[in-house]
Amino acid sequence: MSMIQHATTPALDFEIESTSERPQDASLKFAATGLEPQARDTWIESNTGARHLKHAIQNVSAKIAPVWPLKDYVAVNPFLGLADQPFLKARKILRTISNCETLMSLSYYQTKFQNGELNVPEIEAAVAQINEGFDLPHILVEEVLQQLKTVQDDSESDVTLNPERRFRSVAEIAGRYGTQDWPSMILEEISKHCAAHYDEGQATWMSPWKKLPLFQAWHEAAQQDLRFSLLGAAGFRKFVGALPHLPEAAIAILLQKLSVPQDLWEPFLHCQAQTIPGWSAWTKYKIEAAKKCGRDTHDFTDLMAIRLAYDVAVAEATDIQIDWSSYYGIASSPNTSAQTTADQEVIIRFALLRASEIAYQRKLVGALSSQSLTSNYDEAARTLSDPQCLAQMVFCIDVRSERYRRHLEQSSKAVQTFGFAGFFGVPMAYEALGDTTQTPQVPALLSPNLVIHEHLRDTNKHETTAAADRKRFRRLIRKSWKQFQTSAASCFGFVETSGLFYAWQLLRKSAGAKGKNSRFDGVRSRDKAKLGPDLSNLNQQGLPAAKQIELAESILRGIGLTHNFAKLVVFCGHGSTTQNNPLQAGLECGACCGHSGEPNARFAAALLNQPHVRTGLKERGIAVPDDTCFLAAQHDTTSDSVSYFDTDLLLETRQIDLQELAAHTSDATAKCQLERMPNLKAANIHDVLKRTEDWSEVRPEWGLAGNAAFIATPRSVTQGANLEGRAFLHSYDFRDDPGFGILEQIMTAPMVVAHWINMQYFASSVDNQHFGSGSKTIHNVVGQFGVFSGNGGDLTTGLPWQSLHDGDELHHEPLRLLSVIAAPRNAVAEVIQSNQVVEDLLINGWLNLIVIEHGEFYRHTTNQKWQKVETDLHELQITM
Repeated sequence: MSMIQHATTPALDFEIESTSERPQDASLKFAATGLEPQARDTWIESNTGARHLKHAIQNVSAKIAPVWPLKDYVAVNPFLGLADQPFLKARKILRTISNCETLMSLSYYQTKFQNGELNVPEIEAAVAQINEGFDLPHILVEEVLQQLKTVQDDSESDVTLNPERRFRSVAEIAGRYGTQDWPSMILEEISKHCAAHYDEGQATWMSPWKKLPLFQAWHEAAQQDLRFSLLGAAGFRKFVGALPHLPEAAIAILLQKLSVPQDLWEPFLHCQAQTIPGWSAWTKYKIEAAKKCGRDTHDFTDLMAIRLAYDVAVAEATDIQIDWSSYYGIASSPNTSAQTTADQEVIIRFALLRASEIAYQRKLVGALSSQSLTSNYDEAARTLSDPQCLAQMVFCIDVRSERYRRHLEQSSKAVQTFGFAGFFGVPMAYEALGDTTQTPQVPALLSPNLVIHEHLRDTNKHETTAAADRKRFRRLIRKSWKQFQTSAASCFGFVETSGLFYAWQLLRKSAGAKGKNSRFDGVRSRDKAKLGPDLSNLNQQGLPAAKQIELAESILRGIGLTHNFAKLVVFCGHGSTTQNNPLQAGLECGACCGHSGEPNARFAAALLNQPHVRTGLKERGIAVPDDTCFLAAQHDTTSDSVSYFDTDLLLETRQIDLQELAAHTSDATAKCQLERMPNLKAANIHDVLKRTEDWSEVRPEWGLAGNAAFIATPRSVTQGANLEGRAFLHSYDFRDDPGFGILEQIMTAPMVVAHWINMQYFASSVDNQHFGSGSKTIHNVVGQFGVFSGNGGDLTTGLPWQSLHDGDELHHEPLRLLSVIAAPRNAVAEVIQSNQVVEDLLINGWLNLIVIEHGEFYRHTTNQKWQKVETDLHELQITM
């Protein structure tokens, strides 16, 4: 990028005088009264250049993935906005406007090759697939092997040395050629304003402009803040005061000041967004959240206006002007096939990624094949009425459930397990006792359509109300005490007088002493087991008896549980117990939007125990025996313990059965703890359990690290196989799905969510600096909605390093998700062709797919063909 003096500014098709001259008070009134959208639309529609600018901003915004707040934190694919592009093309786009990376280093694969985790046959297969299926310069296996032998350690290479980079912000240019770190200073300024603007109750003193849109709030604050002027941008406050109050108009002027040609607006704005990726992701979330509520916001546009303002201020302070003519010829590179521009090293690294995936695929297919040899898929056998088994436990598809299900089935053949999305098909939001807000208990892709309130079962309304009042009072006292501790007037004196007392509490927490569960604030000990979801007002919420039956049927058919019911059918949600962990929601149930699956499990069990629901199900062909009891449980993934709820409601004849089941789950818990000990480097079981209460523990559990596969098949295909806690297991039998509607639901919802999780772990491992959140030890909560790494910088979006790395090596192997589905290929192909999101993921190489049909494995290629996967084992005994 060359920098020369420009004497002229190209004429742009804008009319902005009337906007910039609008009286300040009037513009603020526009924003406050909600008239701004009308003014915005009028200005945009009346200007050709403004329409082009709107289109450019929308395109950039579409490339940004949102980040959820801490209370609802869920995994999101950071490449979500680029999924419509091939994998390497998306990498090229990102590398053109930033220094982020999407491929592991050659030295990483060299270590795997030397350790025998990656071998020549996998490399040969990967090279063949890439040479045949991708429009890339061909590579030779010998070239890959030569690179693996000669490469030096490049894992710590300077990410700023990016030969593919084409666009940089003015601040980055000034920082490279000057003495001041303008990018860091601008980031601190933007983070300061955004943190104050979006604060959700953490700040003692709130921003006086919080009710204004982001850009107007910054516009007012920046005119009174001297800091950036003192840092070297003289006259910054006056410069800000001269900007229009409409962010699009401000962006138009700022682009004009930088002389950016129209055809470079989009990549330049994308570059601006990537200098503040965390806040870009947050404003994208605010837009998506507003849409769900039927509102429109322009937070991302506001943020772009703010970021551009700082760039122009730096350009004026440093007298930098850019020769944009040098960009022609490269401007279109992000929009051309990356295959034509990828250099040999990138292709080799891509081939090694594919080779690693093939190595895992062969291991997985071998495990499935070996277990399926003894599986009986005969149709007559499926319809036989076996003696009623002890229990059928329905777990979330979470990879941590795989380990538990395996050990539970080994503990007793009288227990069957199923995999289903952990919200159990209940589209609910949950309002806890004494709260006035609800938590969504559905996947991020969905919106809840009913609100379930928490209550005290089998008590009168007065007692429930009294418990709610006690809970609110206790929390008010706790909040007031916290405000006293942190107020400007008392914080120092408080530390001086109470330090020793809190030192004792600190020692207790370090020793693993259990703290109080704030969930039961105000609830008497005798009533704690009765605290749960209230189903008494479903009619008022638009869920009358007929729809309750319909929901119950949907749950059972989605699981594939429509006959041969056990004595006990248990919906087992999952949650996590950790301390001092801002990202705890990331360890909870992703299908419940980062919350415990307990409310959903208890609702589903209570619903299916209703007599009128049982009667309605029978009329729909699902006959649940009268002595079958549905029950709710929760799997704590940190300790691997399982707790049961509402057990006092069981039939007397089922209490003994529950005791037997509890003995089996206790056995499975002990075996899971033993299996996890080496991965956690725990000395004993006590060390594993202590992590749930240790405030200083950075690895209470590994979460979903290691995830690599999504499997939708009958359980007999995977039963007994040790999948090492790396597979999402969804129960599915296509023979119970004549119209393949359930198949479509699985491929468009659970599979996509699993892909999101996989990609978050992938990106955070490959480039933690850009896509992760650094070290847990220096995390600081900002505004109660996000995390800083340290005391400032950008909002972080991904996983901390300790969730991926054990201190010596990566615990998570970055692979793209492999989906394995047992279903006819034509049915799978039809789902792919009718769902653009799924098709993009597959043909662009973000997701791998294998289908099991007629006992054979078939790989879906990026050119939409089926390629038989050869194995050295006998064919699966599957009758289609």
